[in-house]
Amino acid sequence: MRSRPSITPTIMAVVVAGVAATLLAGCGASEPVGVGTTLAGRLLPGDRLPKSFTAVPYQTGDMIAANRSTLEQATKVGFEPEQCRPTADAAFTPHLTEDNTVLLAAQADGGTLTELVSTVPRNVDADRRDTSGPCRVVTSTPTTGVLAGARIVNTATELPAPYDDSLRESVEQSYLLRTDSVTTSADGSVRSRSTYLANVLVKAPAGTLTVQVGVASNDAVGSNDKPGTASSEPPITEEAFAGLVRSAVERASLR
Repeated sequence: MRSRPSITPTIMAVVVAGVAATLLAGCGASEPVGVGTTLAGRLLPGDRLPKSFTAVPYQTGDMIAANRSTLEQATKVGFEPEQCRPTADAAFTPHLTEDNTVLLAAQADGGTLTELVSTVPRNVDADRRDTSGPCRVVTSTPTTGVLAGARIVNTATELPAPYDDSLRESVEQSYLLRTDSVTTSADGSVRSRSTYLANVLVKAPAGTLTVQVGVASNDAVGSNDKPGTASSEPPITEEAFAGLVRSAVERASLR
């Protein structure tokens, strides 16, 4: 079992940070069921994951608790620019329950993968505002907890939409990006994490679903007197991530 990594407060989708922090803590979740009318049937099956990843037990309730804890921590963090607090997560996470949300978690040597499907609508426009324009590069400074005194710099880069003609009609809105996070602690140690993230509103038979896909690297560790030692890359390529998002949208929208 891997040790529990620190949570980066300003990551756009709190689900990625929360699951990465406690991936093997929960037990009792099962492999996604076959396609059907249930919400769990809209998750990707294990054989559609990248080859290096294996689905692992993780309960939706544990994810919800981790996300809410991360949002609570974020209230005690300074942000620069100030208007770049994670408003999309703050509006979305409190409404998630085990009845309206399902989760797939997977792990590889190089990182973690999560897929969330929920009947709760996510504000994709807010996701874009939180991580683009003046909010493309955001510096956060925790004032309490284990990261007190640290300086965390998140840099977001939007990725192109990966849908072909057969899927565009199923997508109401979507936003894909890569986030590179560098945390410099008060003691001079440096941690880096890179994440691919997609938030998609998908048209399904019973109504619109929020589909959220994230792939995050493990933390790379270095020090500020050795530049580059903490560089990290996501555990799959951008092309592979685009294919994963396409598969997730296709599965969620099946009739």
